[in-house]
Amino acid sequence: MVFMTHPILAVFAFTGDHTNKIIENAVSERMTGNTVLQKLSSLGLEKKDSPHHIGLKRASVLVPLFERDSSDDKQVGARECSSNLHVLFTQRPTKMSSHGGEVCFPGGRQDEEDNGDDVVTATREAFEEVGLHPQYVEIIGRMESIESKHSLCVTPIIGIVRPPNKAEPSNLTLNADEVEAVFAVPLAYFANPVNCVSQTRIKYGSRKDFVIRTYIFDDVSTGRQFRIWGLTAHIVHAVAQIAFKKELSQASSIEYEMTVNESAEVIEETWDEQDEKEIT
Repeated sequence: MVFMTHPILAVFAFTGDHTNKIIENAVSERMTGNTVLQKLSSLGLEKKDSPHHIGLKRASVLVPLFERDSSDDKQVGARECSSNLHVLFTQRPTKMSSHGGEVCFPGGRQDEEDNGDDVVTATREAFEEVGLHPQYVEIIGRMESIESKHSLCVTPIIGIVRPPNKAEPSNLTLNADEVEAVFAVPLAYFANPVNCVSQTRIKYGSRKDFVIRTYIFDDVSTGRQFRIWGLTAHIVHAVAQIAFKKELSQASSIEYEMTVNESAEVIEETWDEQDEKEIT
């Protein structure tokens, strides 16, 4: 499932090395995976739809988290994180005529068989795309649903995968028609503004400016580089803000503090019609 930003929007870049920079003071050394999960669980599992979402076509994405032993982690900077939680991403096949090669979360449109359940939609899509069975996914949080300007309501669902090896990229079975590659990134990576290589600032009506981010991640285990941006980047940034909000470093001059509600408003204004056609 891919969502992209509008091409006309002005972009300002954060200059610097595009390698995986996770500075020690980005996250407190006292943080643990359990603490992070407790914060994310505070989101609750109840629906967070606005009244005007009623009747809209629905879609869901799964944000799959899993614990990775930092002593075995080959990712640059991963051992500097006190939390070893990683987030799983997929990449669309480059041969696809539209949005080929884009990074996204497992997810898609809600089917009739889902019986209106956003969690079922997200976990079903994850199983269809990468073979991650729902029995291994414990749902810990539901984020605020987002209405697109083309009247599609999307719900991000946060899940922790147990046992964690079920989410390791090497153990997944990819649907070649929908997924070309999978990779994992430390969740704390998205809590550090140094890792944001560009930001798109949006002015909408009388509301304040909003920011959409782009991340370039070098996956050392595969030797590949992935660009994470658009709605996918916005969702994972919001998740990281909730998980590490009290431990974020104030050293950077980049303005990156946003609430979950602000994030939802940004996302709502950055879809284009083609994005919705790509939700399957």
